[in-house]
Amino acid sequence: MQVLITGADTPLGQLVAAELKGRYELRLARSPGAELEGNFPATVADLRVPEQVAPLVAGVDAILHLAPYAPHSTPDADAERDALDHAARGTFVLLQEALKAGVKRVVLASRLELMDAYPEDYLVDETWKPLPDTSAAALAPYLAELTLREAVRAEPILGVCLRLGALGAAGTTPGDAVAALVRALEMDPIGQKYRWWLYHISSTGRYASASAAKEPLCWAPAGG
Repeated sequence: MQVLITGADTPLGQLVAAELKGRYELRLARSPGAELEGNFPATVADLRVPEQVAPLVAGVDAILHLAPYAPHSTPDADAERDALDHAARGTFVLLQEALKAGVKRVVLASRLELMDAYPEDYLVDETWKPLPDTSAAALAPYLAELTLREAVRAEPILGVCLRLGALGAAGTTPGDAVAALVRALEMDPIGQKYRWWLYHISSTGRYASASAAKEPLCWAPAGG
């Protein structure tokens, strides 16, 4: 299977690439101007530009869209607009080119911070409404989620959205994050009537992960 990983310049992208190396044929993409971390080279591409995205998705079976998970630095209004544009238009263009190329599955990494406004003693699961604050950094991953969800509703492609906590013991451990992303890439939806899947991936119990433990994802935190 050929897999495209966006956000390959991020710690999460590098962790997933290391896990999948030798297992699948990988194609890695990073944003213009981003400094690549780790040992895996990546193609520089602006996901908002169809001519740059088309070669990335050609021949690809599945996409791990990890770019929206990376926190955005938004010191001014221009940076805020850029963050929102990358999340919404970048995801839209990626999906449009993926559909043209016959990609069957897109796995999106989003952020559990979308649910942080709820009191900590509430058992918040995937049925609860996200409550992002009004900052561009908070809204960006939610816009990516909505873009993928609506595309899946309209087009014959499978979409899996994983909301991850901050990488670490207080959120989602790197091992749990990688394991969940790999499960989302490999899960078998045969017999299921849905094409859209949303899961909370938390290592702490702060957010309910009972849905993730069920078929077809069958994921549970390593310490749980």
